Amino acid sequence: MTQFAAAVAVAYVASTMPSYAHFLPEAGGLGAGLSHPLSGLDHILAMAGVGIWAGQNADNEPVFRWLPLGFVIGMIAGAVFGMTGLSLPFVELGIAGSVVLLGAIVALGSRVPFGAAFAMTVVFGGLHGFAHGQELPIASNAFLYGLGFVASTVVLHAMGFSLATFVARLSWRTALKVGGGGIAAAGVALAAGLAG
Repeated sequence: MTQFAAAVAVAYVASTMPSYAHFLPEAGGLGAGLSHPLSGLDHILAMAGVGIWAGQNADNEPVFRWLPLGFVIGMIAGAVFGMTGLSLPFVELGIAGSVVLLGAIVALGSRVPFGAAFAMTVVFGGLHGFAHGQELPIASNAFLYGLGFVASTVVLHAMGFSLATFVARLSWRTALKVGGGGIAAAGVALAAGLAG
């Protein structure tokens, strides 16, 4: 089932490269903020991936429960920088790269020290936030849009975390490896679409 889901995700990404969630013409407030993270596979995979990574390690290292907080902190900081009008090259490629790395870490079950893992998620969140911060000045209510975006991000983290802990308790760790591989493959497809 997980292999099928991963294959569907990769096929979806390959067939819808232009549907990246960062080409938002207008952000209209709380509703737009809540729905926007669900509008792009790059968001869903990165945010759920952080939750999966946290859940995958939380039993052995409870501090990993705080890992998603790093993403949220980075995302908020990145959005603030994005709103200033600063230019940052290769943001979209960096976002695709974050999906690849998260998937690979989950698939390989890599033991990354919590400090390094937290720093990585701050950077990943910062890239996502920066891309959206550039859009926020045109929002009818930037604060409500950002609040909705953060809320949806937390929900995606929680879903990934819950999935990972559920799978771990059933000793289906192979399913996490296959799922992580699917996330990484989708990230490669995203990056290839940007480079093409």
